[in-house]
Amino acid sequence: MNNIGIIGYGFVGEATGAGFASAKQNRVFWFDKFKKSPNTFDEVVENCEYIFVCVPTPMFRNYSGMDMSIVEGVLDLIVPKVSGTSKIIILKSTSLPGTTAKYAKKYPKVNFAMNPEFLTQNKAKEDFMRPARTVIGISEKRIGDRLRQLYKTILPKDQKYFITGLTEAEIIKYMSNLMLASKVLLANEFFMLAEHVGANYKEIYPAVSADPRIGTHLSVPGPDGDLGFGGACFPKDTLGLLSFAVQKKIDMSALSAIWKKNLKIRKVRDWEHMDNAFGRGASKNKI
Repeated sequence: MNNIGIIGYGFVGEATGAGFASAKQNRVFWFDKFKKSPNTFDEVVENCEYIFVCVPTPMFRNYSGMDMSIVEGVLDLIVPKVSGTSKIIILKSTSLPGTTAKYAKKYPKVNFAMNPEFLTQNKAKEDFMRPARTVIGISEKRIGDRLRQLYKTILPKDQKYFITGLTEAEIIKYMSNLMLASKVLLANEFFMLAEHVGANYKEIYPAVSADPRIGTHLSVPGPDGDLGFGGACFPKDTLGLLSFAVQKKIDMSALSAIWKKNLKIRKVRDWEHMDNAFGRGASKNKI
């Protein structure tokens, strides 16, 4: 029996828990500070070999970056309880590049993995069971082997697995989300071009989408009837990575231009009205 723990039970944690619970050989324990949980925090950590951290990484209210304090607070509580054991702490929370590696270096007697999620909020449970790929970031091969075997209890036999380093897995998550966000903005510009010259965009984007190198996310306006990108993830991840780039003095001016354009054309900033969208304080890194 695989005992699986979930810390944080938003749409990511709930999808993870439901997914693993679908196999008879898995037993799921979960805890969420803000929900009526069936287990205590200590019960999750003590009973489970696999502990998935699925807590929020919200943006700062002044749009200066992403707040990692919830993830760091949870890790600080778990680490002393699992040090020197075979348990694995698996981060599903979107984390800035280097976060998991920093903890792995700080606590060499703890097994860490970075296992990013690629879920849509409206279909999280379905997406979890039918992922395009499963990314497992590790520092030791044996940890990757164990997690791949765990996922094989629920995922199709032909599932694609990418076993990478810890930081590589974090960047895969950011690059995936921000490539999609960038594509939305570029599609918006062609939509406005078509309108300006009197062309029908509805005849244009299906033909462009048919190229497998380009794919989806070209429908304009988007599913919420607005231009630009919104939702819980794309804005937060854009701000988080831009703040990180400023801190590290990395030129990401193209991504910065995309974010500024999004703020210019996006009428409904839906992310500002979502629960847990904003964290505490603010970053000193000006974006």
